[in-house]
Amino acid sequence: MLKNLLIGSTILVILGGAMAFVLGPQLFDDARVNRVAASIAHFDLPAGYEPDYAVNILDYTIAAYKSNEGDGHLVWLQAPTGIMPSEQVMQGYVANNDQETMAWESSTLVSHEQRIVRGQPANLTISDRINGNGEPYRSLNMVFEGENGTVLLVVNQPLALWDAAMIDAFIASIR
Repeated sequence: MLKNLLIGSTILVILGGAMAFVLGPQLFDDARVNRVAASIAHFDLPAGYEPDYAVNILDYTIAAYKSNEGDGHLVWLQAPTGIMPSEQVMQGYVANNDQETMAWESSTLVSHEQRIVRGQPANLTISDRINGNGEPYRSLNMVFEGENGTVLLVVNQPLALWDAAMIDAFIASIR
């Protein structure tokens, strides 16, 4: 399952890059990014984030935001039901990081918990990782039911800039 998720994610990234070349300006239009994100879930964007890109391909929808300070990203990925990983897979993804297929040099599970998002249980995993440049990052992965399917929310932020209170407020704002 995890291998299929990684293959599918890689294909999406490649297709997204190809579409960016062809559709460039439309993909990076701030108003479009916000509209696409709102089709996934409604939320209050944390201060310091701005629209980056949005992609709709097949039954997948991606809306991404980038942080103004550093290399942080906040990405919404909506996929058909049954595509997103289970709680056990999300825990294994962090605990059993395969060095040959991952861009992270190491990972440590910080927490795994269940939150309520949009009135339903959502699995949240937070891990610390070292990126390919040797920089420590904190990563949040949360799976929940969005407006039109299952959603994977990913937040990657340099560890020195991680703000747990901001993250908690952001998650609480998802509706």
